Amino acid sequence: MKTRFAVAVVSILAATPSPVAPQPFQVPDGAEYGSHAVGLAAGFAVDSRQRFDPWNAHYGRARYRAMLRRVEASGQRRTVVFHLWYPTAPAPGAERLAGPRSPFPAANGRRAAYRDFFFQDSAAAADAVAGEVEPGMVHAAGEGALDPSVQRDAVSRMAGMTADQPLGAWRDARPADGVFPLVLLAHGLGGNSAMWASLGEFLASHGYVVAAPTFVSDGSPALVFHDPDSPYAMQASSGELERAYGLLLGEPKVIPYFYKLLFDHEVGEGAASLNVTPLDSATLLPGGVEHATTMMRNLFRQRVSDFGLLLRTVRLLGEDRDTCSVVLSSMGATSAARDLCGLLEGRVDDRPAGVAGHSLGSMTAQLAANHLPGVAAAAGFNNGPPFTWTPEEMLGGEEAENGLPGGIEKPLLLMIGDEDAFVQSVFVGLFQSMVSQAGGDPAAAFPLEPERALPERVANPQPVALSTWRRAHAARMLVAVRDVDHGILVADLPRTLSWPAFQRGEAPFGFAPMRRRKPTGADALAPNPEPGEPFDLLGWTSAGASGETYLPHVVRDWYLHAWFDWHLKDDEEARARLADDDPFGEMTHVRKDMSRP
Repeated sequence: MKTRFAVAVVSILAATPSPVAPQPFQVPDGAEYGSHAVGLAAGFAVDSRQRFDPWNAHYGRARYRAMLRRVEASGQRRTVVFHLWYPTAPAPGAERLAGPRSPFPAANGRRAAYRDFFFQDSAAAADAVAGEVEPGMVHAAGEGALDPSVQRDAVSRMAGMTADQPLGAWRDARPADGVFPLVLLAHGLGGNSAMWASLGEFLASHGYVVAAPTFVSDGSPALVFHDPDSPYAMQASSGELERAYGLLLGEPKVIPYFYKLLFDHEVGEGAASLNVTPLDSATLLPGGVEHATTMMRNLFRQRVSDFGLLLRTVRLLGEDRDTCSVVLSSMGATSAARDLCGLLEGRVDDRPAGVAGHSLGSMTAQLAANHLPGVAAAAGFNNGPPFTWTPEEMLGGEEAENGLPGGIEKPLLLMIGDEDAFVQSVFVGLFQSMVSQAGGDPAAAFPLEPERALPERVANPQPVALSTWRRAHAARMLVAVRDVDHGILVADLPRTLSWPAFQRGEAPFGFAPMRRRKPTGADALAPNPEPGEPFDLLGWTSAGASGETYLPHVVRDWYLHAWFDWHLKDDEEARARLADDDPFGEMTHVRKDMSRP
């Protein structure tokens, strides 16, 4: 098979609501939170048969690989930190926490805060927020840029606000009676399980068990040594642990490795560095394409393997306590990893699960749907495997009979921001420019017509989405959401930076999300396209009884609720809602083919 150029690098770009007066909006049926309150638990999935982090052990920098050798010498094996949301009983007679677009308080347990995702580790919580909202991202369009010290202060203030932000879930809550379908959520590059807090709560309130890992390969922060039975944590000094976490949390991954293999030229992580790094003199290394493609295949193998480990672990939590404990012990799980045994006994539906993800996680979810047993349907945000990174090729399969790699075999919902300039800059702008500079043919990177250019803004919102959708074999939907960039459909920071916070003067100054329209058509292929007109990201609105409502989450929740109710609960009413006219009017542009098996 001829290897073609392709690259998928992803980042969770934090999004904040626009400081303009909200406009009235009626939240459609299906987007309100359900009748269950929500429980939250944290766990460690462990597999003694797998190395701690083989991908970074091969591709990481020298000091990173040296740290991994010390970790593995301690006996530490593959460890996946994960969080669970599950239905629990609401407090009798209690009102919702903040109107219909929020869950009920639970009958028992302790209300969770953002820092609970980081095991009450305030420093780790602050690092996660600061990494998600880098100072350089403020006013990325270049207008009204703030002094760097002001930007740093804003990031620090946001970190403190967010760590203490109360959530809509309860720790140590008893699960509700019933049997609930399972959904797994995969973060993008540099993400973590905390980014799914509002979606996890929403799905759990509608009767789902939801699990989200933080991948040690590329997540931040993957607090694997917070397991009190971690072999490395028990053997290392406090200084050694601090240095190990420093490398896990701060060492650049994926993007620098990719360009090092392609061009022997290193760039930093994140969209900003990709857009400013000069590569005019870059020369493609012999074998660079093959090495870089192999690297990405190996990354996805590890991610899909971790998804499989999480799927097996949560299924076991639905068994009786003794069975769960015995089987997890055989997998090498520590006592802390077994502490959740019995929590969900009899509550996890044994029918196939749903999977979803954002960016790199969207690719992960689609690959997992094809290659893990027990998956019924997939959903993805802001990315899909491009032509050369389909499940067959990425995980070592064969081409289809027509010579084209096949697509996902399970039902697929794709949700895309029509102003996702990050994905476009990689797949169209930056990457094609780099291929040209290296003497290659840019068209070879995108063999399908929809992946070559962007003929108009809504019909083809990013270069790989439409071809991914076209290559899907089962029921499929592609939803483009207007005035949405790479991250705001999933980013959870708007809880803290709400419109009321702007009104009270509590939101950090400088985080207004003014953007420039991305170039389209022939302009998208220009080496240095001119920025488009300014616009505000989709943000907050006044929604009657729901109060101030964050619209990107309303759209996301409505579609995922109906999609998983249809495919995981066999709910024909949910299918009918999807088949009807879209309830969001001009806010969305929808393609669908629901007649496929």
